[in-house]
Amino acid sequence: MASRLLLEAASLCGLALGCAACKPAVEPLPAHVRVSIDGAVISPAKADGRQWDGMGTVPAGALTAIGDLLRTAHPAAAAASVAGFAAEAAGAGTEPPEPFGSAELFAGGRSLGRRALDRSGQRDTCTPGWKGPPTWRRVPLAPDVHVSGELIDRDLVSDDVIGRFAIHRDHLVEALRARTVYPVAVGNQAAGQVLFVWIEVWPE
Repeated sequence: MASRLLLEAASLCGLALGCAACKPAVEPLPAHVRVSIDGAVISPAKADGRQWDGMGTVPAGALTAIGDLLRTAHPAAAAASVAGFAAEAAGAGTEPPEPFGSAELFAGGRSLGRRALDRSGQRDTCTPGWKGPPTWRRVPLAPDVHVSGELIDRDLVSDDVIGRFAIHRDHLVEALRARTVYPVAVGNQAAGQVLFVWIEVWPE
């Protein structure tokens, strides 16, 4: 009886070890990566519901729909849906911003440089893309690595701050493992008018 129980226990251990061995190994992270910021998705309204340019307000229903989309579980699908909805709202009579700005990358307690977020001739859009795109090379995946950025609405009289955003190490690792242009959800940061920032992260 005891021998049979020992054999059964050994078999169960073997199955458990076999299942553990079947799990795909997590690919080790590279020492350095290349980081690019491709674009962003911006709310079609200021925090108070007013249009970025002009005197009107954005319909509350449009903002509610965008809020619902932001709560979906899949960031890529949410970003694409919000981008489409923001563009649709912009085409329905609202006046989108003329976004530009800058971003700075930090790692190991020091700045690795500031990059401009701009594209000549880009006007009236909630889904800006950046010339280049702005890129940092040989970025170490240090525990404190992060990108800090700000977007501004270019106006004739005085520019308006659209919002600030931060991209942290976890976001960079997620983008690296996604192996594609990756949307970082930042709508819960600052005033919440910058909804997503599209990034690329590749090993170097």
